[in-house]
Amino acid sequence: MPMFTLLANPAAYRPCTQNMLHDAEFRTYWLKHFVEHFDTIASLALSVYGPSAAADISAARADLAAEMAALAQQPDKYGELDLQMLGVLRQNCLSRHHIPDPFLLTKQRENQAMLPLYPRVITEIDGYTDPAQALRVLVEGAFAGNIFDLGATATTKLYALESPDFFKVRSALDGKRPWLVDQLDAFSRRLLQGPAYRKALLFVDNAGSDFILGMMPLARFLARRGTQVCILANESASLNDMTIAETRELLPRLAQLDSTLKYLLDSGKITAESSGGGTPLIDLRYISPECNQQAVDADLLIFEGMGRALESNFNAAFKVDAVKLCMIKEEIIATRHNGKVFDVVFRYDPATSASA
Repeated sequence: MPMFTLLANPAAYRPCTQNMLHDAEFRTYWLKHFVEHFDTIASLALSVYGPSAAADISAARADLAAEMAALAQQPDKYGELDLQMLGVLRQNCLSRHHIPDPFLLTKQRENQAMLPLYPRVITEIDGYTDPAQALRVLVEGAFAGNIFDLGATATTKLYALESPDFFKVRSALDGKRPWLVDQLDAFSRRLLQGPAYRKALLFVDNAGSDFILGMMPLARFLARRGTQVCILANESASLNDMTIAETRELLPRLAQLDSTLKYLLDSGKITAESSGGGTPLIDLRYISPECNQQAVDADLLIFEGMGRALESNFNAAFKVDAVKLCMIKEEIIATRHNGKVFDVVFRYDPATSASA
């Protein structure tokens, strides 16, 4: 797969902000997490694939534990080691044992539960006469939706079996600023006072409240202001992240609830493509050709979710404006950014001049 064409400095690009070869504390934390988190994966896999898959699930658990133990002894086994690589190793292990999407039913459950709430969110947003206020509430909604994350310690046990209360989480954020990283005002001025962006690429994260109540209202807001929006979802399953197939199945269902969204979809103002990804993070050295095709005339990137926006690509520079937003749900990530669990991040970086 090709490298993302909008990277400002491709030669210097590294997706992850932490190098586990040199950071023993970070390495130890995540190797332990991946083993312990497999308990949740195993339980959900059994519900998806049934009792006949029990042996495969057990074998996958043993293989992943052995892989993590080997990396603890030899961190440079694959030449480099970071969170993106651990995600790839886990997904390869699941696929090898014929359990590629253990979160399938959970994603379907959450999408079904959040669909009836979507009209309430967009009706509220459409009621604001001040677009800056609408944008702030939309961003708070994106943070609140992002709490549905079944890969992070703070939220996996909370929401593996039940839905988050989107409105309660959003209400807790209401007007409480500054955030841990808070560059919304600068972005708001650019978005609302400058010329309309031509095209925005939205790298989306989780299913359920994250996608339906968080990112889709934001995509709709941008498109109504004249920006073409391309939603970029994973090509293949990983945790409770949206896949492109699930995105394309869900968009018409949302359109049935929203005539404005139906128009935006029918007119091509909002489209969806595969990012080429298959992990919770995204390595922009390997993206889909379709993603690069969409990037040709894009002038705004939005990376959403802890994996895509903070654990990877937080310091990446781009030829166009870029937003990185998420809620932090992992203690060590919060600590490394001088924050705490459930802090939120909104980083806005204007375009960087390209360099060789």
